[in-house]
Amino acid sequence: MLDVREIARGIYRVALGEEQDLIQGGLLWPSVTSNLFVIQAEKPCIIQTGLRRAFARLRDRVREVVEPMKLRYIVVPHHEGDSSGALNEWEALAPQAEVLCSDLCASLNLRDFSDREPRVVKDGEVVDLGTHRLRFLITPQVNQWDSLMLFEETTGTLFPNDLFSSLGLEAVTSEDTSQVALEAARQLGYQPNDPSAVGHALDKIAGLPVKVLATMHGPTVIGQFDKLVRTFRDNSLTA
Repeated sequence: MLDVREIARGIYRVALGEEQDLIQGGLLWPSVTSNLFVIQAEKPCIIQTGLRRAFARLRDRVREVVEPMKLRYIVVPHHEGDSSGALNEWEALAPQAEVLCSDLCASLNLRDFSDREPRVVKDGEVVDLGTHRLRFLITPQVNQWDSLMLFEETTGTLFPNDLFSSLGLEAVTSEDTSQVALEAARQLGYQPNDPSAVGHALDKIAGLPVKVLATMHGPTVIGQFDKLVRTFRDNSLTA
């Protein structure tokens, strides 16, 4: 399954799910999507690279939104297969694209892994795409120690790294996913039960005017943001 859907003005979710070869290879879970996001702007951008083995499939669907060679930015929220596995393949297609990541991500991984020198973004830094504005939020230990989140200011879209990810193959929901997301964190173990790190991240995002929650796994969530923040603040992330 590969689904391309506009989730906010000029922002597209490219969802990969139920691909049997990737499930059998241990790279994808059943009934869970792995999402890449494309921002169709004056300076086009992708958030996450997708798995290297899925690159050709994702490239063809991204091309429906923007020509890959015109990409100006490739954002790596953290170094992991679904977030950065196909980084060098995207770089080969997009000669003008800058790779944006946290300082830890660059120091520990991308300066060696990437064929192109990454650009480190700072906490609170804004990158202007022309029609969209990405504000970067450094959120270590959510869920990896080199993690960052992004807030697209013109549409109110938050890209929360792997936090709030949930099960399900649907594209968009307005239902309350807080308990499903909490149980996914507990059962899959992707998020350490670190109240300090999680609380620090939640403090950064809680006051944002979030209209669209673009989760990295599972459906995009419209509304319900306050409930998700409260659920993850008030509950243990271990079963």
